[in-house]
Amino acid sequence: MIASKSFGILGNVVGRFRFFAFSSGCLAAIALSACAVPQAAPTQTAAPAVTPLADNSDSRLFAETYESILQYHIEATRADVIALAALGELPALDAKVSIARDGDTVTLRRDGQTWQFGAPLPFDSTEWGKVTAAAIKTARDASPALAAQPIDELDELVIDHALATLDRFSHYSRPELAREWRAARDGYGGIGIILDGDTGTRIASVMANSPAAIAGIRIDDRIVTLDGVSSASMTAEELRERLRGPASSLVVVGIQRAGLEKPISLSIKRAHLVPPTVTLREDGGIAIIKITSFNQCTAESVIELLQQAHRELGDRLKGIALDLRDNPGGLLDQSIEVASQFLDGGTIVTTIGRNPESFQYFAAPNDHHAERLPMVVLVNGGSASASEIVAAALQDSGRAIVIGTASYGKGTVQTVLRTSNDGELTVTWARLVTPRGYFLHHHGVVPTICTAGAPKGAAIAAILAKTPSPALTRPRDMLDESGWTALRDACPAERADRSLDVKLAHRLLEDRALYTRVLHNDPVNLAHNYQSAAR
Repeated sequence: MIASKSFGILGNVVGRFRFFAFSSGCLAAIALSACAVPQAAPTQTAAPAVTPLADNSDSRLFAETYESILQYHIEATRADVIALAALGELPALDAKVSIARDGDTVTLRRDGQTWQFGAPLPFDSTEWGKVTAAAIKTARDASPALAAQPIDELDELVIDHALATLDRFSHYSRPELAREWRAARDGYGGIGIILDGDTGTRIASVMANSPAAIAGIRIDDRIVTLDGVSSASMTAEELRERLRGPASSLVVVGIQRAGLEKPISLSIKRAHLVPPTVTLREDGGIAIIKITSFNQCTAESVIELLQQAHRELGDRLKGIALDLRDNPGGLLDQSIEVASQFLDGGTIVTTIGRNPESFQYFAAPNDHHAERLPMVVLVNGGSASASEIVAAALQDSGRAIVIGTASYGKGTVQTVLRTSNDGELTVTWARLVTPRGYFLHHHGVVPTICTAGAPKGAAIAAILAKTPSPALTRPRDMLDESGWTALRDACPAERADRSLDVKLAHRLLEDRALYTRVLHNDPVNLAHNYQSAAR
């Protein structure tokens, strides 16, 4: 996913959080309060009476959701349309429930009972939020199936049902899940362990250089107490929450380790931790940099690992393989910064949408010591959003040869808004345009060297002999939709993580003449600034 929204660079913005779906630096998000609009006159009916509306936390959640959609979504809509779509989830959860609008009245029925709500003005987010909350409360009071649904989860289902009518990437995360998303993006205060999902107490992994690693905690250790409280008395969620806390605060962990008769007690100082997303593998003079997603530390990690590769390999470093396979995206400004490490000036991506703030242009800085070694990028059908931004920028500029299969084709940007209940609303608000001027959405990145459908043990020489394929050589910015369909059909998206991709990267980066030939035959090649580095 790509999330983003900002003034200047994608990242920090008051009241919003943008990812590209993918950025650097800590991003803060706050809820947007719903704008008050003149209230519609109450509907006069006989029996049944119009149900009174209350202003409460649920109504505020729906109101701010509707207002945020009206303000930011890439397509124009109305509050009444969104609210009725949201309430349309109730019959799916209880077939005895029906809900419909008839003029100025919204009618809810179940088992012969009828309740009516006055329909506010079409764009009145505040009042439609009240109608939604009142209808859900009424339905829960009448329906055992709905009453059994935890209210946070029901709110999530209802809002997601409405958002699904707009696009497939907008969504709402209830507070519990939103906190986990924020931790993955921005980091969290903790000790750096992951607990086994089945037992909840076994340590499945330990983050390198984390407080837990420094304290000597090992994989397969079990947490038996936390601050003197037995872990048996806590749910897995409660245990995870209690392990987290402000950086520099202390937590006392009781560990049971195989081979020891008694548990050991460790006093550990929490730290601010950001999950690692980048790894480096050096193989035969090639630096293979794998990025699994884009969080606030991704670009910094790429810079550090590039420096490490140069430091350790020196003149033996032949080239860079950037592995973006199965990378679903992340923060937008991080994707911009990662691409900038390999580009000396030039466009990276442009975003356009309905909201004026969505029109943004991102370019790499000039003369900033960009990496100039020969480079390939690996993508597959799981490469999406922020990873597609990076791959498209490097391909369109002629900076790198792309290997693999067609990418996912998620070319939209989401803005992430923190709601008043500590949840998150993710709203699609812009489309991505590559340096060559085509939309990434549905099109994605199609490799120069295609390995889609390649059998196990496929010969590298045979693939390179027909590279680039005539089917893949048409200029991307000149294609209509039928042309794009043909292009993607020539190298369809697959989720394969083939060793063949890496072998092809090695072959190209070890043979400068071959690398230059393939790079210069690329239909989107603009590699004049990099020809000397490729020879």
